[in-house]
Amino acid sequence: MKIFRPAALFLFAALLVSVSATGVERSRSVVPLTLTEDRYDGGRIYLPVRIGNVMGVMRLDTGASSTRVRLAPWNKDLPSVGKSISTGASGATMQCDDVEAQKFELIADQGNNVARSKYQITRCPAGDGDDLLGLDFFNGARFSLDIDRRALVFFGEATASGRPKPFRRLGPDQRLVGVDLRLGATASVGLFDSGAEVSAVDQQFIRKHKRLFVAVNAKAGASGVAGARIASKMYKIKSLDFGDGRVLRDLYAISYDFGGLRAALGADVSILIGYNVIKRFNWDFDFRTPDSPTWDAKLK
Repeated sequence: MKIFRPAALFLFAALLVSVSATGVERSRSVVPLTLTEDRYDGGRIYLPVRIGNVMGVMRLDTGASSTRVRLAPWNKDLPSVGKSISTGASGATMQCDDVEAQKFELIADQGNNVARSKYQITRCPAGDGDDLLGLDFFNGARFSLDIDRRALVFFGEATASGRPKPFRRLGPDQRLVGVDLRLGATASVGLFDSGAEVSAVDQQFIRKHKRLFVAVNAKAGASGVAGARIASKMYKIKSLDFGDGRVLRDLYAISYDFGGLRAALGADVSILIGYNVIKRFNWDFDFRTPDSPTWDAKLK
């Protein structure tokens, strides 16, 4: 976590909104976003976070099933509760510790902070990558994402089309989510991955469906969870259709061999839906029933 400053002690009970319980509506909270922009309409999303008495920022990564931090002085004493393997988009894996944070909160600039108590996170060896806020933090929550307004809004009014659709549950433990879509006339599934700076397509899918893409005379790089750069050829997706008239055209995407990622997510997953796609919609998400979450989107 990129640290801003030590945080003063304060009373949690009056300031926090827990997102762990399901089925209960709570007051509206707005968490501000910090964005970085890059070539090919790419970028990253950061949120203000407080863990215990340490305040900083973390990168929003819905392509990570759990929250991940690098080993650092501020987290070295968090109690270990087990071991796990962390896998990046490139397929590289590393051994990590599962640790428990007594208090973990997103800092709102409107309404109450949004928090979990005794939240289990993954602590991996020190490296150059960002600390990542994973999907499991949002279990029990309903929230909206609006890149233009730089806001993540919990339990506010819906902003999308009003026609939510079920997510596809993905991964060996069904903890990641994807959406059904079409590239041209070809049906596929996309992993919803806010941590991807630019969308990415499996090379195997491109070889089978060359007519759906236009090669760009350039190479681009994206960073994996450990900070390593993934350099690959750039394409444009001619047409990406989310249904109900939500069609995007001429979208940039890098290509690489999904490899182990394909094995983990399933053969139907051919694309990672990254920042350059996410920014084109207003999104509503509902994880109040974790086994059957829904998504909705309105084209801007």
